[in-house]
Amino acid sequence: MTEDRLGSRDKIFGLSFYEYSDDALVEQALSPLSETDGVKLVVTANTDHVSNLYKNAEFRRAYDSAWSVTIDGMPVFLYAKLCGAAVKQRIPGADLFPKLLDALTDKNHRPFFVCSSQATADGLAVQMTARGFTEAGFGYAIPPFGFEKQPSHTRDLLSAIRDNRTTHLFMGIGAPKSEIWVNQNRSALGHLYAFCFGAALEFTAGTKTRAPKVFRLVGMEWFWRVATEPRRLFKRYFISSWGFFSAVVADLNQSRISS
Repeated sequence: MTEDRLGSRDKIFGLSFYEYSDDALVEQALSPLSETDGVKLVVTANTDHVSNLYKNAEFRRAYDSAWSVTIDGMPVFLYAKLCGAAVKQRIPGADLFPKLLDALTDKNHRPFFVCSSQATADGLAVQMTARGFTEAGFGYAIPPFGFEKQPSHTRDLLSAIRDNRTTHLFMGIGAPKSEIWVNQNRSALGHLYAFCFGAALEFTAGTKTRAPKVFRLVGMEWFWRVATEPRRLFKRYFISSWGFFSAVVADLNQSRISS
C-alpha cells in the first residue's frame, strides 16, 4: 500500500474495498459454499451508493454485511486511490456480470436472476442456453413493483430461489432495493453468492444499450446513461449524487478524528 498526499487508509467511507482484479473475484465466487457460509453478498459502489450510505441506514447495514465491496464509479475509484486504498481496478457490475456467466457451468452451478422485465428474463435465457445451460439449469423471476413491501411477494420470491437450489443470485432491480432485500432476507436465502448488479442484467440481455467503450474508459458512462434515460436518471446523477461530495467531507473529517 503506497503513501500519498491523503495518507493511506484501510477503510474509505467506512468500507473496505475489494483490492484485487475482477478475474480474482470471479475465481473466488466459484468456490463451493459450506453449510455455515450463508449469503456472500457482492455490492458495487458508485457515487449514488456512497451518497445513500449516509442517508439510508438499511442500505448501510446491507453494505456492512457484504462479503465483497467493489468500486464501480470513477469518482469513487479516484478518491479511494488518493486515500491510499490498495485497489487494483474499478470493477463495475456491468463488467463483472458477463465474466461470471462465462465462468458458471450447468453441471456445478444454479444461477437465478431477479429481473425488471420479461424481455430481460428472455434475453438472459438466450444468453444462458448459449453458454451451455439447459432451461432447467437456471431460474428467474420478475417481481411486481413494490414487491419488497409485500410479505407475500417476498415469500414467493424466496420460495422460487430456494426451489431452484440457487448457488448464484443476480439482482437486477436497482439500488438500494436489491441490496436491502438480500440483507433483510439472508437468513431465508440459504447458502449462496448474491450479486446486486442493477442495469447490468439489462445490458447483457440486450434490453438496454451500454455506453460505448470510450465513455467507460474515461469514467463518463454515467453521462451516456443520462442521455439515454433522462427522465429516470437526471435526478440521480445531477441532484442526488451531489451527496457524494458531502460523503467525501464526512469521510475526511472522520479520518482526521481517527488519526
